[in-house]
Amino acid sequence: MEGRNVMIHLVINVAATMILGMSNTFQQLVTALSTKELRWVLSKHEDSRVGTNSPFNINHKRHGKLQAWLQWFLLIGTSLPVHFLANSVIGPSVYHQPPNEITFKSVIELDPSDIRSYKTHVDAREGLLGNEYPGDRACWLAFRTGSYSISQSPTGSRPDGSEYRYASELEDWQYNTVAVTYTEGCAQYRETTTIQDMKNMEVNTDFSGDTPTLFSIGNCGYERNVTCDMDPNKRRYDQNSDGAREEKCRLSVRMSAALILTGCLIVKALYMVTIVLRGRKKIKSKCLTFGDVIAASVLDPSLQIKNECMVNAFDGHRHLIQHTCHPKHCRPGVEPSPTGDSIGHCQKCKRFNEINYAGDLLHPNIAIKYKKSLIANLGGNAVSQMALLSLTSVAMFGISVVLALFVASAARNFQEACRYDNHGLGEETCKKGQSHFLKYRYGYFGGFDTAASLGSLGMNSVNSEVTAFAISNGAQLLYSLIYLLLIYNFTLISMEHDWGRLERVRDRLRCTLVEGEGFKQSYLLQLPKRLLYPMMVFSSLMHWLLGQSISTKETIWSDYTDPSNPVEFSEYNVVYGAYAVWLSTILMLAQTGICWWAFTYSREGFMPQMYGSIRACCAATTLLTIFPKAGILWGDLGEGEKFRHAGFSSDEVKEIIPAELYCGLGSEKDDLEKMGDLGQDHNGLKRRIPIASPDGNELRNR
Repeated sequence: MEGRNVMIHLVINVAATMILGMSNTFQQLVTALSTKELRWVLSKHEDSRVGTNSPFNINHKRHGKLQAWLQWFLLIGTSLPVHFLANSVIGPSVYHQPPNEITFKSVIELDPSDIRSYKTHVDAREGLLGNEYPGDRACWLAFRTGSYSISQSPTGSRPDGSEYRYASELEDWQYNTVAVTYTEGCAQYRETTTIQDMKNMEVNTDFSGDTPTLFSIGNCGYERNVTCDMDPNKRRYDQNSDGAREEKCRLSVRMSAALILTGCLIVKALYMVTIVLRGRKKIKSKCLTFGDVIAASVLDPSLQIKNECMVNAFDGHRHLIQHTCHPKHCRPGVEPSPTGDSIGHCQKCKRFNEINYAGDLLHPNIAIKYKKSLIANLGGNAVSQMALLSLTSVAMFGISVVLALFVASAARNFQEACRYDNHGLGEETCKKGQSHFLKYRYGYFGGFDTAASLGSLGMNSVNSEVTAFAISNGAQLLYSLIYLLLIYNFTLISMEHDWGRLERVRDRLRCTLVEGEGFKQSYLLQLPKRLLYPMMVFSSLMHWLLGQSISTKETIWSDYTDPSNPVEFSEYNVVYGAYAVWLSTILMLAQTGICWWAFTYSREGFMPQMYGSIRACCAATTLLTIFPKAGILWGDLGEGEKFRHAGFSSDEVKEIIPAELYCGLGSEKDDLEKMGDLGQDHNGLKRRIPIASPDGNELRNR
């Protein structure tokens, strides 16, 4: 059963990771910009990222922002239950039932040590009304009916876990036999009635006398003449080394979690199927990869950014401002502002300025190989990411160290105790060994027998159930957020690596908008299989280990002795496994180290940095006309009217000249005459939109 529980949760976490991966794909479809919005985004927002599922890209959309946000929240809303409930759908449950054997012993007089004495009548009365002693009820029922049950209460109402205190009595359910001892004068009342007839429990309301009793009939009273004891030699559950017992266990399906999760998955599946069916036989316009942006800018020359061929991603860009004169500040004879790119008479009245961030103004840059690291490109986002990662890693490391110290101390105490006279551990405990002792003291993995208890939650409480779900899945939910940040950073690095490779090696672009021999569709999104598969395996393993590190185990007490009034209690116990905590900490520290390495990633080369920048892609295609089967290459495209030009080409390119100013095209006629030695197709340059690749294969829009 233990191995089955572990494997089921491993399979659940693998399936959950795959579902969340598919959801991320559709989130990118929602947040991706269309080809018709690229120029507008560049002119109004300067730049935007491609290839990520960041929801902030939705704010860059020209149309359909509300619909996109609703779809994004639908995907997120149906993904949260996967994070929050996946590990709670199936969980371990331990079942207890009342003792089923009743033995009777008649004595002349009870031992005074077995009689509970109440200090005052008031204490006894409060004990009765407050239900402080539920075991007393069960013992009296065992004497009167021959069945040990808690199905009846002193007031005759049905027991409720929030009203009655059953902790001491439920603890007795580990025994199989109840020994009832009574005086000879009570023999006539033994097993003379049924549970159904004991509705009033024969409650005593007269507390006079030296030994007042809670329940009585005739001259026979509980604890004055009747008492109960559990037979320690007849336990229902065998004791192991440290007092835990072999319990009746099974894997239970938590229907509340299962129904919510099933409903969310159905909604998510219907949405995905609808999107796929609606997209069939339609022209694709979503830019999912930087290859899509490059292909779109070649097919539509209006998307191209001129005069910025060497500007790095998200650097400052020149912008064109058209100022509308207004009588408040604009007076005749006042010259326009000579500073920067602003042309207005007044620098304060921004509402009279119309700004175009894609004005194709000259922006020459010096060709150097030095490039900024990823953390410099992310800016403030990198600080928040690393703060979250570092705090989580430090917290997990601290917990692991404290737990290791406790385990080491317990191991040392075990060795000292078993070396001499056992010191209360018992001979059997020492025979089973230190490993067995530590297993049940601090746990291995979460589950039935290999988890140690941290505490219990309230009985029969909805709040306790919600808290149990939060405890079982809270760590995975936090890790999922960290994992998304990791995916985001690796996506940017993967794109930058593929982008920079085009400076050295001619290659085909990955594209989802069009298909042909000039493109490749090796994977849909930015992460290749060699990165995506290991990361999904790592994520599944991490989710599973976190679920085993801390979880909840349900304990159910069921009493069906009285069919008309069944009683069932449910209690969640918070459990943990030391090995799972340590392994998850090691993986978390490794992930933090990988993220630190990712933030320091930088690429050397003359090719400007891209990191998902749409602007950098559109600035590199001003002389690209076709996509040959061999692929395209980035390099020096020759001398323009004032500056040199660099970008993608289907033909051979020259080496970049270090420390030279590169800007782009001036007058197209002069530029084409100076670039004639590169073998560019002048007709293609004028036409811009390719109809076919050089080998005659048609480029088909997907």
